[in-house]
Amino acid sequence: MSEPAVTPRPHPVPGDGLLHPLVLLAIGLLVLNDHLLKEAWPGAVTGKLSDFAGLLFFPPLLQALWEVGTAALGRPSLASRKVLLVSIVMTGVVFSAVQLVPVAGDTYRYGLGTLQWLAGLLPGAVLDRPYTATPVPVLLTPDPTDLIALPMLVVAYVIGARRAIGRLR
Repeated sequence: MSEPAVTPRPHPVPGDGLLHPLVLLAIGLLVLNDHLLKEAWPGAVTGKLSDFAGLLFFPPLLQALWEVGTAALGRPSLASRKVLLVSIVMTGVVFSAVQLVPVAGDTYRYGLGTLQWLAGLLPGAVLDRPYTATPVPVLLTPDPTDLIALPMLVVAYVIGARRAIGRLR
């Protein structure tokens, strides 16, 4: 009996970590939960769903931004475990700080509100309709029990590390 042929793994494409099925599922769940489920069924479950989904999705997003950015600069953008680990640690630290430190929560609220406001300027410019609203801070309910979602960072690591198998940089 012969051994099954081993198909060589294709080299990762910059940013393709966002295309993992679990990451795509997390993105869909985050959008669905934040724009529909939380309003229809407010409570503990919908309050935590976005935390779990966001912690799975955000490290691959940071890693993808790094890979695409370095590729755009003409530098090699391999699937790096170092970039993955930095992305995971940054996500965990910022998420925890937002839940536990009031000034971090306020920075998040005003920062995200400003980003949303800036994103709203583009459609107004394209459609020749001025967007005159000022930035509005997003709503945030700091909750130390949200830290229960931190193990999702392990899932993000497993997904990213498989993509970076054999790569030590």
